[in-house]
Amino acid sequence: MEQKISILREKIKTLKETSEMVDAMNELSWMVRYERSDEGVKMANEAGKLSVKLGYKRGVAYSKLYHAVNLYLTALDEEVFGLLLEALDYFETTEHTEEGLSQVHNFLAMVHESYGDYETALKHAHKAVDTAAIMKYKEGEGDGLSTLGLIYNRLCDFANSLPVFKKSIEIRKVLGNNKAVASSLNLIARTFALSGEFDEAIDYYNQSLQLREEINDVSGLPWTYLGIASLLEKEEKFTEAIVYYEKGLELNSKQNEKRLELLCMLGVGKAHLNLEDLQNADHYLHKAMEIAEAMKAKPLLVDVHLALGQYYEEKDNLEKALAHLKRYHEIENEVNNMESRNRLKNQQIVFATEQSRKEAEIFQLRNVELKAAFDEIEVINNEINASIKYAERIQRAVLPPDDYVNKILPEHFILFLPRDIVSGDFYWATQKDDKLVFTAADCTGHGIPGAFMSMLGVSYLNEIVNQMKNLNAGEILNILRNHIMNSLHQEGKEGEQKDGMDMGLCVYDPSSKELQFAGAYNSMYMIRGGELKDVKADRMPIAIHYHGKEPFTNHEMKMEKGDVIYLFSDGFPDQFGGPNGKKFMYKKMKELLLKIHEEPMTKQREKLLKVFEDWRGEHEQVDDVIIMGIKF
Repeated sequence: MEQKISILREKIKTLKETSEMVDAMNELSWMVRYERSDEGVKMANEAGKLSVKLGYKRGVAYSKLYHAVNLYLTALDEEVFGLLLEALDYFETTEHTEEGLSQVHNFLAMVHESYGDYETALKHAHKAVDTAAIMKYKEGEGDGLSTLGLIYNRLCDFANSLPVFKKSIEIRKVLGNNKAVASSLNLIARTFALSGEFDEAIDYYNQSLQLREEINDVSGLPWTYLGIASLLEKEEKFTEAIVYYEKGLELNSKQNEKRLELLCMLGVGKAHLNLEDLQNADHYLHKAMEIAEAMKAKPLLVDVHLALGQYYEEKDNLEKALAHLKRYHEIENEVNNMESRNRLKNQQIVFATEQSRKEAEIFQLRNVELKAAFDEIEVINNEINASIKYAERIQRAVLPPDDYVNKILPEHFILFLPRDIVSGDFYWATQKDDKLVFTAADCTGHGIPGAFMSMLGVSYLNEIVNQMKNLNAGEILNILRNHIMNSLHQEGKEGEQKDGMDMGLCVYDPSSKELQFAGAYNSMYMIRGGELKDVKADRMPIAIHYHGKEPFTNHEMKMEKGDVIYLFSDGFPDQFGGPNGKKFMYKKMKELLLKIHEEPMTKQREKLLKVFEDWRGEHEQVDDVIIMGIKF
């Protein structure tokens, strides 16, 4: 790496003021980001000035991105967020041709994670991984997965973070990026430490330490020292922990990595506090507070205030102890309940309180009963929201993994847009012997009720297909209807549950090219030779119906190369929007699919999503959306 950096520096000296020189300066800024962020900021600034002079928009975008990256790695400066968003504006127009798109989403995820906005951070991290995968940008995919794992750790979702980290390390090993491999080892160790599995944690920390010492990774070693120190602190080996924290601080003095400095200062302070060395605890904890406030790092401020509260309690200064513990609870609630507060806005009591906040701080309100009501609703809403978020993880887990779907349906896309956190629409695919079965379904309702139905549908589909010897699309729907009716005790009596699902389901034999389709209200569109055929579904649901138990029609057809089929729910055509606030309608949807059907499947998904968002505009999304496209 150092040799490459030296060669690049010499090359820049020989270049004229052209776009080639801009690209070289931006590349250098990216390459030195970890060891010499100050140089990276300088290079990015020079590249930006020259890009403006040349009218080189690509150069301007990368200079803003790398300026932000180097600033972020030095300290979380206020300028970082604005620069990243400005860079994103350009990269979103490049249609997955620029690696910068994945990079900017990755660092936006890091910034939001630093602010404690984990929901937005997760969205950007997923986009970083997805865009890198589309571009086959393996370094970006590995970096995005690493960031994603870090956010899952923040959410204490270790079941998701470990597989993500391990996938990241596999990519980095293939690339031969030992620095990144060492970083992933460190993150896996930290995950085990957070989940209380200390033996596994120390094993991974030692692997990271050994690798970083071998490659003389001076910027990475302090992070491994920090990890080992934190683990020793958890094991109440405070004197040993201080040794490793101070090793981290000593090495970091050359790098000036503010986040690491903050964590080490906080760690040393807490260790001295546990050893009843109050003088040293005072010095390190107040230094940690100074850094955390400068960085505006709220998740870390939580830990600092808690430690200072404990420190002043030991000093018998109960007034200061209480003040810090109060700030600890306030910031912790602010970080953890951000999304909950937003969702409360539609409730009358919260609306009144939010209006009051604009005029004065909530703690200045004289109406004590209103404040108490707000607090009670906030707690209740937070509990409900936590349950819904957990339900989302369960629902995501029962859907087929992306890797599996990509394996059995190589040319496809899935546009899946839940209206709420969880969805009543779902997709499902499996392989049974030499045949493929896949479906897009729409359950009664959306949100929690729809999600319950969707998980019931997935469970029964797995059971039915696994037990069926001769796969038949119509018969699968017949059996599924029986299961749903029995589960919901539907007998046609007045007042009983009418819930069920609509779906289009296919069985495909790749060897014979034979496709079976059966539909419950949801039809299938097939495009062949530029013409769209609407393969009609039966006008009855997977539920109790006045048609009784009339069997579902099993449509059979032989597929030809280039044929495209689409399975979908009514969420897309029923969306209100456009200039007159009307529904999109099935006619427009057919015209849109005819227009885009020859494009690559990932491109089709992007265009459908853009059309949907543009049409929706400021309108609320009215229903869950699912569209599956498969090319033969």
